[in-house]
Amino acid sequence: MPKQKSIFARMSRLDADLENAPDYESWRQVAQEIDRATGAAEWQEQTSPAIYNARLLRAESVEMGRRRAAGDALGLVDAVESGLRRHRGDLAAPELYTTALCGTQHTITEWLDEVDQSLRWLVDADIPGFSHAAKLARFRTAARVYGRSALVLSGGATWGFHHLGVVSALFDNGLLPDVMSGASTGAMVAAGVCTRTDAELADMFAHPDQIRLDGLKPVGVRTAARSRAWLDPAQLEAVLRNNVGMYTFAEAHARSGRILNISVAPARSRQKPLLLSHLTTPEVWVHSAALASSALPGLFPPAMLQARARGGGAVPYSPDERWIDGSLYADLPKQRLARLYNVNHFIFSQTNPHALPFVRLHGRSGVLPAIASMAMSGARAQGGMALEVVQRVTRPGSSPLRQATERGIALFGQSYTGDIDIHPRFRAELLRKVAVNPTRDDLASFIREGRNAVWPVLARIRDQTRIERTFHVCLSQLEARSAERA
Repeated sequence: MPKQKSIFARMSRLDADLENAPDYESWRQVAQEIDRATGAAEWQEQTSPAIYNARLLRAESVEMGRRRAAGDALGLVDAVESGLRRHRGDLAAPELYTTALCGTQHTITEWLDEVDQSLRWLVDADIPGFSHAAKLARFRTAARVYGRSALVLSGGATWGFHHLGVVSALFDNGLLPDVMSGASTGAMVAAGVCTRTDAELADMFAHPDQIRLDGLKPVGVRTAARSRAWLDPAQLEAVLRNNVGMYTFAEAHARSGRILNISVAPARSRQKPLLLSHLTTPEVWVHSAALASSALPGLFPPAMLQARARGGGAVPYSPDERWIDGSLYADLPKQRLARLYNVNHFIFSQTNPHALPFVRLHGRSGVLPAIASMAMSGARAQGGMALEVVQRVTRPGSSPLRQATERGIALFGQSYTGDIDIHPRFRAELLRKVAVNPTRDDLASFIREGRNAVWPVLARIRDQTRIERTFHVCLSQLEARSAERA
């Protein structure tokens, strides 16, 4: 009994250290101790043949190393391409990242090491029959076939400030995807990130006091009755201009290198939601898009998008249209991102209160999570069906009931999970802060909790984005050499 108490006390201490880790390296050191104590470290030395072919992975690792040593560039090209085609699916299995806190089995890590080294080796190698232009074209094709990742930030009102911690953790570890999308508060955070250079982004995280937090300002009763909204959009716009700056989508992309996408939903029926970006709406002001994406009905009035005028200043973009909170119809716009940017791997940071119960159970094993997940899925399906019945018995048009019904159906019908899901720890006391301006202490807490939510999935993110990041490095080197030759 004393020994059991000692073990329990040790694990409790380690869990507390894990929860309070200030950075990933500190978290990883504690996680390694837990993995050794639970036997997960031994699991990492083993293989899981029911999930992937370990014998084949090892043989391919040896083959790639042998071809590099022999200088066989053509053979290495074939070996790498066939391996990437064969293992894209099985090595992404969530089960490979649920046993050990510090990553997956070593056989997989060693294979990733070999692919990484082989791609970098091929950049400098002379490949028989390949000119520099042909090599660059082959790398571009391979990278496109492999695909890329996107970080998608949900809505969530004040809870959405957790996204700042998520972005901070990924940025610090060199894992922040170039493609980012946001809706509502997620749009505000994504806009602030994608309008900054890396140096400016690092400065913002080092000095978060530069972020204004007073965007929610109530209006008078008469104004609220006239606009059907309780908060002042002019106040939020001023805060967004401070936090985001005055940039169009095209300018934001040019200065940061990041691909910003913001979802906005239509204020009227029979209009489709938009995904704003440097490709679709290059001259739209980013702060204007973030304002529209945050216009939750009842809190803010519908907003008109603004674009840069030819001579400077602002002009209405689609002056006949008004837009509202992007999370109502396209909180996580997978299909549009896939079509526009070849995204096939989604990292979701989810803070929407109505979505968190589904996300927290997604991918968990065990009887209780399965039963709870079935119950919530049933409730979601029944809710959607009930709203469809209401929709059928209401007249088409723009009546408040019809619009509310359509928005409810959209909320029930959306997907709220990705390939990798990040979500903060739910705390009941946060409910009273969901629609109020955060204090400086609140912001520090949100950032800390957002960062902590990343640590358990960081190894998985690193592994499952490793090849695309290697492709990015290789293409950058090849394109720089092409520019030197021009």
